Amino acid sequence: MIYVRDLLKLDTFKNFELVSGGSGLNRSVSWPNIAQTVSIREWLAGGDVILMSGVGLEITDEFLKDIVVQAAQGGAACIIMLINPEHIAKIPEAAVQEAVDRGLALFAAPWETRLSKVIGSISMLVSNDRFEERIRSDFLDRLLAGEINREEEESCILLEKYGLLGKKAVVVIDYRFDSADLNNINHKNYAYHNERIMTGMIEKFAMRFDKVNYLNRYNSQVFILSAGDKDEDGILAAVREIYASFEKESEGAQVRIGIGEITDKSLEKSFEQAKTAKCSVKEKGVLFYKELGIYQLLFYIDDRERIAEYVNKYLCPVIEYDKKYNQNLFETLREYLKNSQNLARTAQKLYIHRNTMIKRVEKLEDILGCSFKEADTVNQLYNAVKIYDLFNAEK
Repeated sequence: MIYVRDLLKLDTFKNFELVSGGSGLNRSVSWPNIAQTVSIREWLAGGDVILMSGVGLEITDEFLKDIVVQAAQGGAACIIMLINPEHIAKIPEAAVQEAVDRGLALFAAPWETRLSKVIGSISMLVSNDRFEERIRSDFLDRLLAGEINREEEESCILLEKYGLLGKKAVVVIDYRFDSADLNNINHKNYAYHNERIMTGMIEKFAMRFDKVNYLNRYNSQVFILSAGDKDEDGILAAVREIYASFEKESEGAQVRIGIGEITDKSLEKSFEQAKTAKCSVKEKGVLFYKELGIYQLLFYIDDRERIAEYVNKYLCPVIEYDKKYNQNLFETLREYLKNSQNLARTAQKLYIHRNTMIKRVEKLEDILGCSFKEADTVNQLYNAVKIYDLFNAEK
């Protein structure tokens, strides 16, 4: 993927001034477009490099500020404004500040700049990158499937070329869109909507990791991250920051993220671990494979009927009671065990009074025919709940 920072290496950009500082250099680039209308929202596709001369337009400080706002809202990569006393005499401070605040790169370019050359150089860069990306994606697919022999000379060259040597961790993400959100997106725009969300995720990873390889699939992504000086806790913390940022910015989309262990050789193993961890996230969130603990072994047991029997032995009475009386004691049981049988903390989590919590615990003991004061009983119930959640998430 091409980013604004890559454009700075082009000869056609050598006389351009980045007036917005380093803001927005990590935005991805899709294609160059010339802006010659008052409103640009309608035709922005996301990742646009907007070139603007101001010819034929009534230029005011407020107009240029509004163009920056429209560009940022439409997911543009950057804006290049040609400076000329008769049209855009200078870029107003208000427009520059708006670009800084919105993380959008804003360039001032000499009037004599030949737009055809700028468009040509950007188009060539993007086209070459897309061709290279298809080759890289095919290699990554085969690598994660365990089909690449790392000892072969050609494989070694490509591993080095794509920055796949050294310690890596695989991250798997899938996306789910709320029905209400999907209702606002027609079929024509759905693919574009999905691509913009995934492009935004790529940008977030690129900002936090030195080297990122990725695969885009239908409603899902795979990232191969260079660990660098990060340990497993560091990678987990960075991915959780990315998740929190995504949650804040992307209403209507939910993500499940699984992270495999760091490895310097077996990327296919880290990939399988990441998929297992992702499947263990019930609705949304981030899970590192090691956080599964002993439960990770369950994914390698073929006799699912035996597992179901174990779960039903402990939980069936509560599940059946909830169905019969339209209650939710199972959720109470889950929270109670998760909070180490602390009545006050569980009541707070469930937004109920402590006395109500006491009555619910008594009811659970009655239904299950057990006492929560027995350590072995608590351990078996907690295991049963975890296994139940894991396999329901997997479905």
